[in-house]
Amino acid sequence: MEPSAALSTTAQIAVAIAGFAGVVVVVRNESVPNWGQVEKFWLRLLLVNSILPLTFSMVGLFLLAMKPLTPATWRWCSGFAAICLFPYATMIFKTLLGFAPGQLKAAGGGKLTSYALFALLVVMSLLQLCNVALLAAFWPFFGAIVLLLLGAMYQFVRLVLIPQQPDT
Repeated sequence: MEPSAALSTTAQIAVAIAGFAGVVVVVRNESVPNWGQVEKFWLRLLLVNSILPLTFSMVGLFLLAMKPLTPATWRWCSGFAAICLFPYATMIFKTLLGFAPGQLKAAGGGKLTSYALFALLVVMSLLQLCNVALLAAFWPFFGAIVLLLLGAMYQFVRLVLIPQQPDT
């Protein structure tokens, strides 16, 4: 698959997943301000995990439109991704540490899953730096987009299937 086709497809998927946030809000019993802290955090993850892939796809498509295509294109894309992913991972980690003991579990989540997803994000961020320095390939950049989209799908399913727990 050509990078332009892959990026166009992921941009469309990212927009669709962002729209699923509206479905989540409708399916839940209460309005968003009445949700617990953990559910609000999960909604934020759903939105950011769809907005970042859309942004990355659009940046990649923009750079592809600039001819000629060089290996530096994927270095620039991965550099941009790393600049976005490291602060995002930091925000996730700080938020997870800020939850009271048992708060994630009370909301229907778990520390193992949350920290495993955080670890995957950090590994993908480091892969972006590796791509900048050594690889100059499309696949690591695209991998970041796919990982974020999978994370968004996970957040969507979690918010829809786990019963709402007020004030968690």
